[in-house]
Amino acid sequence: MSTAPTSVPSAPVPERAEVVVVGAGLAGLACARRLLEEGVDVHVVEAGDGVGGRVRTDEVEGFRLDRGFQVLLTAYDEVQAQVALESLDLRAFAPGSLIWTGRKLERLADPWRTPGAALASAAARVGTFGDKLKVAALRRRVLSLSDHDCLAGPDRTTLAELQSLGFTPGFIDGFFRPFLGGVFLERELDTSARLFRYYFRCFSRGAAAVPARGMQALPEVMAAGLEGRISLRSPVRSVTPGSVTLEGGVQVGSGRVVVAADGISAAALTGEIPPQTKATVTAYFSAPVPPVKGPFLVLDGEGSGPVNHLAVLTNVAPDYGPPGRHLVSASGVGPAASDPDDFPDAALAQLRRWFGKSVEGWEHLRTYHIPHALPRHPGGRFDPEPGYRIRHDGVTVAGDHTAFGAIQGALRAGRRAAEAVLSGE
Repeated sequence: MSTAPTSVPSAPVPERAEVVVVGAGLAGLACARRLLEEGVDVHVVEAGDGVGGRVRTDEVEGFRLDRGFQVLLTAYDEVQAQVALESLDLRAFAPGSLIWTGRKLERLADPWRTPGAALASAAARVGTFGDKLKVAALRRRVLSLSDHDCLAGPDRTTLAELQSLGFTPGFIDGFFRPFLGGVFLERELDTSARLFRYYFRCFSRGAAAVPARGMQALPEVMAAGLEGRISLRSPVRSVTPGSVTLEGGVQVGSGRVVVAADGISAAALTGEIPPQTKATVTAYFSAPVPPVKGPFLVLDGEGSGPVNHLAVLTNVAPDYGPPGRHLVSASGVGPAASDPDDFPDAALAQLRRWFGKSVEGWEHLRTYHIPHALPRHPGGRFDPEPGYRIRHDGVTVAGDHTAFGAIQGALRAGRRAAEAVLSGE
């Protein structure tokens, strides 16, 4: 398996550190960086061969393949605070989407950022004109709120929220299910309305983007200030409040331990109940000609599946592919993600109806099945505060599973866990 070479060298495991962070994913990196800012002697131990956790990029036949379809929302305030965005060389998707309606692709644009597409968007056979007016009203409403207000407001399922706002079933099925399916990794819209309002505000305020050379750029930029403090290929066997024991038996003494691993791994180390999670599957194809023009997200508004959303990533960031070839990512959620072996062929069969015989010239590069891609956040039971958890024995647990499943949630959890350690909690 070819992987993108990491720019983060592995450091020797120390005998002791003031704080040991388990996991070099986004939460662990955010935690370690914040502690180091305050002069704390911190060390990170990571089971994998690079930083980033689920945010990794592989190099395959000249292409850059993110491990599952991922984007960064520039409106995330934790990203803005923790990372110099210019260092990522971000390339943005076009505001709005192309939607397969069963007969053709219709463009549903963001008229506030692409005024020239407003008439075409209004005429698109996706929902009614009234639905599009309600989108405008929803946009005004969420932009009048703060991020905190969105996440702390009344809660129910996203589907119940959309129905209460008066959106027609056709617009919910044709636009919101595939669009939010790519965000929530579920089309049932059972996810908390608090998260829906938050994400809708983020999409209204900023862009969805990828770093020019792959999503792995984000954790590598974050790790740049932690030289000598990250030990890779160092899986952890057990943790106690005062030490971390690696699989080989090496023990690292510590005044404080932060478990910043993914939810399933964290539960295995702490003995806690693992979080419920959602899966996704992404198949990458090399195409001689891009199936669509422009940096658009393409949605399955017909609901036939198994592909929920598609993107030509080389239309967004040309460095994702070699000269003369184009990188197509096709992703499935829900039941489609339960059959990764058959997904590529099933996806191609579906996409032949969208793009015709040109699909027959596509070459399958690799399929990524992410069984625990995001934690579940059902409506009526979601609370992102405080973003971390301190066990009865003093071990701190932090990750997207203790906040919410997003880059923002992971960064927030890591930072807040560090501040809890600094305050002596």
